[in-house]
Amino acid sequence: MNRRGCIWFAAGLVLALMAGILIFMTMRRVAEAPKQVTEPPRIEVLVAARDIPLHTVLTEADLAVIKAPPEIVPEDAMTEMLPGADGQTDLQRAIGQMTTTDIAKGEFILRQRLLMPDYVGPRIALVMASDQVVMAFPAADLLGSLGMLKPGDRVDMNVTFDLSKARADIAPGLQTFTLLQDLQIAGIVYAGEPNTAAARGAAASQASEVAAIRGEPRALLLAVPRQDSLLIKYFRDQGASIDLVLRSPAVVGQVFDLVPIDADYILERLKLRWRLVE
Repeated sequence: MNRRGCIWFAAGLVLALMAGILIFMTMRRVAEAPKQVTEPPRIEVLVAARDIPLHTVLTEADLAVIKAPPEIVPEDAMTEMLPGADGQTDLQRAIGQMTTTDIAKGEFILRQRLLMPDYVGPRIALVMASDQVVMAFPAADLLGSLGMLKPGDRVDMNVTFDLSKARADIAPGLQTFTLLQDLQIAGIVYAGEPNTAAARGAAASQASEVAAIRGEPRALLLAVPRQDSLLIKYFRDQGASIDLVLRSPAVVGQVFDLVPIDADYILERLKLRWRLVE
């Protein structure tokens, strides 16, 4: 083999050796590289940041946003973290709402477990004060039968009653007075609805349109203090004439000092003449 051939042979060996080393290093690097684990997709969801008791009005401190696998997130969970059509996220919507059950720390916040504190409707029992009850009242008076009332309205209860029915030593005579003031209508049951429907409290722009669809109002559901519910029952059982009057939203919570009406009041106010029975 001449000199030039030896040089080419040596160069080939060097190149082959370098290629082998390069392949070896590459294979070793691939073998030693950590295997990349593909994480499953996750979605943002609202959870309780602490243990939240029943009837808690939520604040931002009560809530947290975590990422969770979609398969474990309930359908009713609050997952909208981008502003919706109302310009709010689910976090913003949850703040200010009241819990209708205890919620443990880390538990998903479900829409069905939240209501606004001033909610009125078929689920009102979930947000009522502990000293209140819901009482069914016939919508037999003129105001109730016209379909003018709707859930959330405030009414006063006027009564005409002969007190001699309550005590034998009281002279017979009718008196008209305001029995209770500022009662809230929690719901309305319509004649067209099934008896199992406790109350359809959905707000409507026109109560008359709702009445036309569902039939005439059948009963009003009033949210009243427990003791007042007994007072109403007493007068109803005694056959008193009871009417509801709708009060202005401007005077919600205000109590008026009203004078009961009897025969003496009418004679004095209207300046009527009369003669005593001989």
